[in-house]
Amino acid sequence: MQKFSIPAEDFDLEQTMTCGQTFCWHRVNGKLYEEASEDQESSESEKNSRFYTFRNKKPIIVEEKDNEIIVETELPREEVEEALGIHHDLEDIFQTFPENQKLSEAKEYLWGLRIVQDEFFPCLISYLLSPQMRIPRIKKMHNEIARKYGETREINGKELLRFPTREELSQASEEELRELGTGYRAKYIVETLKILEEESFEAEEVGEMEYVEAREEMKKLYGVGDKVADCVLLFSLGFYEAYPIDTWADKALKSHFEDLYADKYDQLSENMREHFGEYSGYAQEYIFHAARKGHIEVE
Repeated sequence: MQKFSIPAEDFDLEQTMTCGQTFCWHRVNGKLYEEASEDQESSESEKNSRFYTFRNKKPIIVEEKDNEIIVETELPREEVEEALGIHHDLEDIFQTFPENQKLSEAKEYLWGLRIVQDEFFPCLISYLLSPQMRIPRIKKMHNEIARKYGETREINGKELLRFPTREELSQASEEELRELGTGYRAKYIVETLKILEEESFEAEEVGEMEYVEAREEMKKLYGVGDKVADCVLLFSLGFYEAYPIDTWADKALKSHFEDLYADKYDQLSENMREHFGEYSGYAQEYIFHAARKGHIEVE
């Protein structure tokens, strides 16, 4: 594998990997979420540690050192930068947002957090596992599926976990997935796999659509509603205007954006997209993570 460095100005690897947006990255040593409740801060010993993921069955291993990201991979530099969200200028993004005290507070606490771009299929499955589940539990189920149907590869003396491809996971039955603790979500996975295969659903084609059309296309997959669709669009397909709304996001918006708040998901999401613009997803992730970590109060 090649090794190179990327300047990491205004980039916080730990915040980016542990803010709850991705289940496709792992720590090289230790666990990403399972070791503690999702409301606890990572210990000092965990910070600046190494993380990895796979894209097209090829590993990306990254570590933050001295304001640089040290990368080991077989993939092009540009693909790594996009996967980490490091190709964006955070200052430029935040200048597009209207002034808001709570977002400013979130920015102060979380500066350097980037929106990742995970591989479509693992990202989709992780969010099919997400309904009514806390972040550590989602990650645990995601890893169990990878262990059983994916591949464990030894690289530089470390065992790295690769999530299965669509073809590999299609061998799993609903019963087998339930045995891994996925519950009713097993049916979401099995039925979605059928749709992906039988209807020749292509993520690349979805990525070329306008946002509203893309969200409706995603909702054709079994178990995919507005929130799951928005998460996959934002964290995998480059729709940075998507504004996913889960419990924490809803609480934060209800507490601090009363003029924009609406009970219906569609209307609330649209209100936030209109308010924050083409990079609404960045505003969402900063507000969401700040609320989850207690940096901004919610009712």
